[in-house]
Amino acid sequence: MHPDFTVVSWYKVFGHPTGAGSLIARREALARLCRPWFSGGTIRAASAQAQWHVMATDETAFEDGTVNFLAIPDVTAGLAWIDGIGVHRVRAHVAALADRLLGGLAEARHSDGSPLVRVYGPGAGEPDRGGTVALNVLGADGRVVDERIVSRDSAARGISLRTGCFCNPGAGEAAFALPLPRLRAAAHGRPGSLEDCPEVLGLPSAGAVRVSLGVSSQPGDVDAFLRLLRETYRDRTPAPDALPARAGC
Repeated sequence: MHPDFTVVSWYKVFGHPTGAGSLIARREALARLCRPWFSGGTIRAASAQAQWHVMATDETAFEDGTVNFLAIPDVTAGLAWIDGIGVHRVRAHVAALADRLLGGLAEARHSDGSPLVRVYGPGAGEPDRGGTVALNVLGADGRVVDERIVSRDSAARGISLRTGCFCNPGAGEAAFALPLPRLRAAAHGRPGSLEDCPEVLGLPSAGAVRVSLGVSSQPGDVDAFLRLLRETYRDRTPAPDALPARAGC
């Protein structure tokens, strides 16, 4: 794609450390940016009385405050670890797990043959398919099971999932096929809280379930999640009773 800028979260590459990321930029693109303010460490000189400042001439101009220097050695160690494994091997491993998961989800059915899940995004083997699979569980009545129920049930089985709207309103609107007139009408009513959103927008739920596969994931992890779905939701319509309030995106 030859981007001018790309963002990297290192813990999503090798699991550690949290809170350390990088903005990788082409130097010619970085040179076109002009910050109208400055913070500690981003300038070469400044005058309080004359009201002028000189920004640093490189990427330092965009690093506000002291960088997390204690985490930087963890990043270099993590990169060496990934290099030792081989990025191509990691990609093949994650792709195989994603295909295993998607194949199992496609086969997950209620007794009447109706689907047990609704999967969003590319299917198995498609070029744009990564290791993150978003889905909603469907009850025996065909309706979406509240993602908070899935979060509660998976935690009880020792399975860690991400549930919610994932800070991506566009993906949620597309997944639930929300028409533009309804979205515009909701702007006039302005939901008072996240709890109001499903009712105002006519949503079956406020989000989805996200299964993320990575270098440390194993086939047994995928099978455990598929087993959870079959044993917990097949031919059932769970009631949304005593659920915690939804957190904001």
